[in-house]
Amino acid sequence: MKKIALILSMAAMMLFCLAGCGGREAYAGKWEASEIVVNNSTITEMNGVPICALVRFELDKSGSANWIPPAQNVKDPSKDGISARWKIKDGKVVLRVSQPDEDDRVIEFEPQDGKLVMTQATAEIHLVNVDEYTPVDEDQLSQILGLYSFSQILGGAQ
Repeated sequence: MKKIALILSMAAMMLFCLAGCGGREAYAGKWEASEIVVNNSTITEMNGVPICALVRFELDKSGSANWIPPAQNVKDPSKDGISARWKIKDGKVVLRVSQPDEDDRVIEFEPQDGKLVMTQATAEIHLVNVDEYTPVDEDQLSQILGLYSFSQILGGAQ
């Protein structure tokens, strides 16, 4: 009986360790937008530019992150993005992006069917984990960035 109790205790401890350590591992890697859903309509591109160019970031198992602003894809896609931090809180992935002279931007993503979903006003942005970021036409991206503000892209107020 003692052996069974010991085995069950060890199994429970292993499950807790795997749940605590594996949480970050499940989300580590490169993420990019696959679609935006607004009023039950799905958008995968804007003016010929794939949605993936608008929201991209990489999460490291350590809790550090690299947020890649849309303009970064045009200026120098090989350059590092903006340093950020991330954690798992209440089952959501919480990304904190800090920039000099600006308030921190905190963005929550809810895991759904292997994707991360960010809800912003009336829109949902769905992100998928990728091995490499999807190539984007720089000229088209430059044009779209001149037409829309970041809040308009994310479905917020103008």
